[in-house]
Amino acid sequence: MTGLFKNKLAKFIFLLFIFVSPSVWSVNIDTELISATDKGNFSLVKKILDTKHIEQKELNVAFLVAVKKGNAAIVERLLQAGADINSRADNSYTPLMQASRDGREQVVEILLAAGADVNAVSEENDTALILASEKDRRKVIALLLAAQAKVNEKRSNGMTALLLAAQEGYQQTIQALINANADVNYQLENGATALMLAVQHGHLGAVYSLIAANADLDHKASNGMTAMMLANRYHYKEIIELLKKAGAK
Repeated sequence: MTGLFKNKLAKFIFLLFIFVSPSVWSVNIDTELISATDKGNFSLVKKILDTKHIEQKELNVAFLVAVKKGNAAIVERLLQAGADINSRADNSYTPLMQASRDGREQVVEILLAAGADVNAVSEENDTALILASEKDRRKVIALLLAAQAKVNEKRSNGMTALLLAAQEGYQQTIQALINANADVNYQLENGATALMLAVQHGHLGAVYSLIAANADLDHKASNGMTAMMLANRYHYKEIIELLKKAGAK
């Protein structure tokens, strides 16, 4: 009786393996694609996509991994396989946002050429241009502006691409944004402008560019501070002289 039970149990396990293994294998295929993408193994990614059926969700995950890694060849191949170009990662970034933030200009070129939404916004109202400007990704910024990225979009805290660049002192990025008609005198809720942020952080080159773009020299923030007052508070002698020469009071 015991032997008969063992035989039946063995047959049951064998049959269970037959029915379960296909679903396990499909998971392994999906995992294999993501793993190959993460490792930058283009030949394996291509082989999997050429020979296996991959569900859309898994394809999108692999696509986001490729974008994050900056692997342009794999990004392009996954797009050809039907990856969603405007899919969202857990941080609500689109692939273009992530590539722009990371300075992956080749990937950005591919995504823009394939029709990525250049003005998509995240949950925090970030755009690809805002994220690129915050990190001083100059080549990416040029690509985004050429693709008609909106230059005066605001993230949830009110910061624009220009204000972020001014705060960090990215003079070339500031100039690129000004050339694209960024609002030089846009104010945060507290009345602060790009010029004030540049002055506060001691960025002489940024101050020079903003003055040349006709920034309001004597604008007062809600606390009554002006750019000159900030320069005096932080003892920025060169900035004080620059502001004086420009006619600031």
